[in-house]
Amino acid sequence: YPLLKLPLPGTGPVEYSTPVKDYSPPSPDAGLQQGDLGERPDWYVGAPVAYIQQIFVKATVSPWQKNFLAVDVFRSPLSRVFQIVEEIRNHALRDSSGVKSLEEVCLQVTDLLPGLKKLRNLLPEHGCLLLSPGNFWQNDRERFNADPDIIKTIHQHEPKTLQTSATLKDLLFGLPGKYSGVNLYNRKRVVSYTVTLGLRRYDSRFLSSLRSRLKLLHPSPNCTLREENIVHVHFKEEIGIAELIPLVTTYIILFAYIYFSTRKIDMVKSKWGLALAAVVTVLSSLLMSVGLCTLFGLTPTLNGGEIFPYLVVVIGLENVLVLTKSVVSTPVDLEVKLRIAQGLSNESWSIMKNMATELGIILIGYFTLVPAIQEFCLFAVVGLVSDFFLQMFFFTTVLSIDIRRMEV
Repeated sequence: YPLLKLPLPGTGPVEYSTPVKDYSPPSPDAGLQQGDLGERPDWYVGAPVAYIQQIFVKATVSPWQKNFLAVDVFRSPLSRVFQIVEEIRNHALRDSSGVKSLEEVCLQVTDLLPGLKKLRNLLPEHGCLLLSPGNFWQNDRERFNADPDIIKTIHQHEPKTLQTSATLKDLLFGLPGKYSGVNLYNRKRVVSYTVTLGLRRYDSRFLSSLRSRLKLLHPSPNCTLREENIVHVHFKEEIGIAELIPLVTTYIILFAYIYFSTRKIDMVKSKWGLALAAVVTVLSSLLMSVGLCTLFGLTPTLNGGEIFPYLVVVIGLENVLVLTKSVVSTPVDLEVKLRIAQGLSNESWSIMKNMATELGIILIGYFTLVPAIQEFCLFAVVGLVSDFFLQMFFFTTVLSIDIRRMEV
């Protein structure tokens, strides 16, 4: 069920950075562009749809007394957003060529997409694309001041179920919700949010004058953000067949290997059926583990997703063949359920010992405290347990039906 909301692998955005200095939109004709063609991705051609500029605001609540209510503590840092939005909207660049306002530079939006109609009051419509936490109160300071529970207002549109893409809070705060610091359980004292501005074209003079103006109005001794790079984000259209070829090939080889391994075992009725059941077991455990990880908020990165299927193949395959050989080597005159029971009991100790060893190795890997390895280890634990579950309850059942057919 959780997989229904999971984006397909390979459809996530990819990034490429270029220096801000002397930036100009890439030529529509890639062949004309000289320079770093070796490093430049194929999609980096033509003008982008829009430019996104974020003004990052970080506030510290200090001292945070034990009797403070989170609702009231967050009111002060968040109230500053209305002033910043107003300053951005009213900013104009005055030079020899005249006056340039935000309206001329920003990306103008018209109607909302059909799926977003219910958020009509919260998202900009017919005007500049400008997003900030102030949108929760329609950028009206009076409405904000009159709101008795600002935390409830911020979280009222958060989905109760699993959500793998950005939520409304992430969108308006301009950063993932867990980094905003605005929730009832936060005691970190740091509140972060951004004002996100969509621009039709990149105007370095307008943006540098806006930056200077904001720094003048809100001087900060520890403002360390430097504008050195532009990050180009490309959203792929759809998953490429080339990305699936290695995985599909692995499962075809797996199917063939199990088939040729079971060919040597004489006491099974359908060697094709058992090979197919083994592949389905491995594939299902992969889908189950991705689904469970997603349900608990661990969306696997591409690296984990690339390595993990092969890990399941290697580990899941051994038990399948061991179980089959163990069950068919039991006395033929016994009942099917007794043969399955005896076969399982013969191999149970070695299977459980191997399982415990694998989990132990993964646990050691988890305590390396390297985030990428930790994520892979968590994913692998869920995968191993779900694979073991399916071997015991699905593959063993298929095997017993096969032996019963042999008897009949």
